[in-house]
Amino acid sequence: MSERQLSYLRLVYQHRSSKEIAMLTGASPRAVDKQLLKANNLLGTTSRIDAARIVAEHDAGVEALPPAIVLPSDEHVFPLPPPLPTAGAAANMLTWKQAAIWSAIIAILTPIGLTVAGMVMLTLTFLLGLKVR
Repeated sequence: MSERQLSYLRLVYQHRSSKEIAMLTGASPRAVDKQLLKANNLLGTTSRIDAARIVAEHDAGVEALPPAIVLPSDEHVFPLPPPLPTAGAAANMLTWKQAAIWSAIIAILTPIGLTVAGMVMLTLTFLLGLKVR
């Protein structure tokens, strides 16, 4: 876990909001949220409060931090997560490679989908006996 993530979690433990943390550290609230979500994933917690509690307990010497699940330098491209917010990841957590793959998929499938929709409309028009103007 990075020092930045640890410092954000220590501020969360002090009941600071993302906006307050951003103002204190000079980051944007969105960047703070993204780093806190990464810290949640590393610690295996579902909320930032739980992650902050674990860091506070570690700082107090109560128990050791669990090991990181994925090293920060190890970026996994597949399996490709959906490009929309989900319950597990409220913010966009795609890497640049995953975003590029989704962009290519959307760029290829959009014209195909529009073509198929037009063909279906034309077929239904001819089957129903309507005249095209």
